[in-house]
Amino acid sequence: MSDILLAKPKLPEGFIDLSVGEPHVVRETLRRVFNLSEISRYCDEHVASLPSMYEYPNPSGYERLIKLLEDKYKAPVVITNGAKQALGACFYALNQLGMTKVGMRTPYWALIPPLVKMHGLEPMTSYVGTNANLLIVPNNPDGFTSEPVLLQGFVDNCRSRGVPVIHDAAYYTPVYMPQDSILNALGDVQIFSVSKMLGLSGLRIGFAVCYDQELYKLIQQYMEAMTVGVSMLSQVFLYELLYKMYSNQKLSENFEASSWLALNKSKLAFKQVHPDVLEVPDNFEDTAGMFGWFKVGPKADFTKSKLNVIDGALFGVPGYVRINMAFDLDKVKEIVTRLNSVV
Repeated sequence: MSDILLAKPKLPEGFIDLSVGEPHVVRETLRRVFNLSEISRYCDEHVASLPSMYEYPNPSGYERLIKLLEDKYKAPVVITNGAKQALGACFYALNQLGMTKVGMRTPYWALIPPLVKMHGLEPMTSYVGTNANLLIVPNNPDGFTSEPVLLQGFVDNCRSRGVPVIHDAAYYTPVYMPQDSILNALGDVQIFSVSKMLGLSGLRIGFAVCYDQELYKLIQQYMEAMTVGVSMLSQVFLYELLYKMYSNQKLSENFEASSWLALNKSKLAFKQVHPDVLEVPDNFEDTAGMFGWFKVGPKADFTKSKLNVIDGALFGVPGYVRINMAFDLDKVKEIVTRLNSVV
């Protein structure tokens, strides 16, 4: 099983890596619906002529990209090197405001506790006795979510007590949420991940939508101190793609619905795993997000199955594993066959 610090572990020949949250099927759907090669050619031909291409980027981000996102989300936006850096910026901001204890639910994303500690805060595995809260919805690893009214009620209760809420919204998109979901502004800062939203992990872009002005200023301060901005080439590429998506609602809805359907088919296929290997819930296809979170059965043997997974102990719950489901259906069927081969 993979170590917590390995983004892309080196595996023995023939192994399938199910540990890294690489949304393969989302990226392939995006490539099928939108002409990414055309956008790449445009960037190659025109980005070199931008004077700002050879200068330090604005700490907040590429101005045209910022405006596009701020028009969509109706709040100030800061571009970051992925969602993880956006979280780090938020933890820095909370530290500066004197918030010391960050609450989260269990199971939690394995990298959150060390990231919280790295910024001088204390991770709390509940929302009791905290003075800042992290809401990951849908949750990584188990896909937990809730009704919009309950989520907003949680945020309102925190706000009434002066407790900031950071919403990690990496999977809070129509790609990963049930198709009739209402997706609202939630919390004091919402963090989005281009890696998850569009499957474009290599761009290394996330962004923070800031509904609190004080947090917005501190997040900008963090970005200026840490990196002086994000690659202009990546930002221009993302701007061109999002502009195309926002301008063509039909294509965007096609991408989102097709991605959701592909994930749904993968989850349905996974229900064929033998219960002595993994306990797959009867309603697993209704789980939000891109992961399977399963209790390990007595006959599971991931080494013999040549599958690399993450041990649930790293997420605060021993005896479980997290498995990436964002593969095409043929690959998922192969994974199921390998799992069942040890029974």
